[in-house]
Amino acid sequence: MPNEHRVSLTKASASGSTPRSRRRAALGLAALAPAAVVGAALFVWEPWVDRTPLTARDYGVLGAALFVDDGDGSCHAKVEAAREKLLGEDRRVLATGSSQGGEILSSEYGDLAGNCLVYTEFTGVPAGEDAYFVVSGERLYTADGKELGPAETTEASLRQSLSEAKERWLNFKDPVD
Repeated sequence: MPNEHRVSLTKASASGSTPRSRRRAALGLAALAPAAVVGAALFVWEPWVDRTPLTARDYGVLGAALFVDDGDGSCHAKVEAAREKLLGEDRRVLATGSSQGGEILSSEYGDLAGNCLVYTEFTGVPAGEDAYFVVSGERLYTADGKELGPAETTEASLRQSLSEAKERWLNFKDPVD
């Protein structure tokens, strides 16, 4: 019988795995380790995020108690609402700015008609933050006495033009009490 004299060239291991498969596993891990390091570095560094400093604008609507009507359809914030700070996601101050004036909103703005749309400009703002927060230099309170804290905004919102901001406020409705 020709098959009776066969000799096995591999030796069975007592643990159930062969030295060859252990070597393959070690080589596989060694090959994946640099890829994991590069992946982690890219995750932290985020090279696809544009971090070029930008000039940011925050638009807001001020009620009658917070602005001065200049008489020609334009207005400006009173001192309490004029200074603002722009904070980063970790709440550190990225930039400060002052209200640049604004315009009285017409009747097409519904509930906001007669209020002042103002903007604050911030220069040299680092781009690429996950969140931005705008806070007034003075403490402001709602009608029911609650303090207005930092308002969260996005980079896209800070890059809006005046016409885009006006469009956003056009459909605003006062909340029903």
